[in-house]
Amino acid sequence: MDASFEKRLVERIRPLYQKGRDGDWDHVLRMVKLCKYLLEHENGDEDIVLPAAYLHDLGWTAVDFSDFNKATPKVKSNSTSFTRHMEQGAVIAGRILSEFKIDPDKIKEIQSIIKVHDLPEIIFKMNNISATLVVEADRLDRYGKTGLSRFKTMFGADKLEGVYWEEARQLRLDGLKDWFKTKTAIKLSQKLATEMGLFDEG
Repeated sequence: MDASFEKRLVERIRPLYQKGRDGDWDHVLRMVKLCKYLLEHENGDEDIVLPAAYLHDLGWTAVDFSDFNKATPKVKSNSTSFTRHMEQGAVIAGRILSEFKIDPDKIKEIQSIIKVHDLPEIIFKMNNISATLVVEADRLDRYGKTGLSRFKTMFGADKLEGVYWEEARQLRLDGLKDWFKTKTAIKLSQKLATEMGLFDEG
């Protein structure tokens, strides 16, 4: 992605994210960094992956997410705002990218990713490496010390003690295969999971 465009995009969206959920802008910056790492090792299109990463959670700035905040990590996908943030995010992304006169076909592809970015089972069926890298980077930010800190902010430490660790350990037992498909993401997820203690006995 052109450095000039990236700078202008950041300037355009930072104020929007800062009006949304706490921590989302920092999450986006970490996710973009993860995308850039994955792109060094996997054959994705950075002109799709990076804009999608920057824009993917903008939908949270346009919806009432109180139901999401009250949910535990395990049932958050049942909240109305969970689906609406993806739908609204795709709309907002299309509007912003059009301002920058991005190729309409690329805008549609980016929107198609954002519209389902929290549904890896759908993303992986797209058989689109760029879409896969976006969802992998998003999920990778849930691991490691930083990811754990983010989840505590989102859901509260009390909820993490039970549901989050139960889910995380289940991912360990499944070999993390449900969330990560590329060799690069699998390797990094294992490293981050080990850093969190998810491969410890018990």
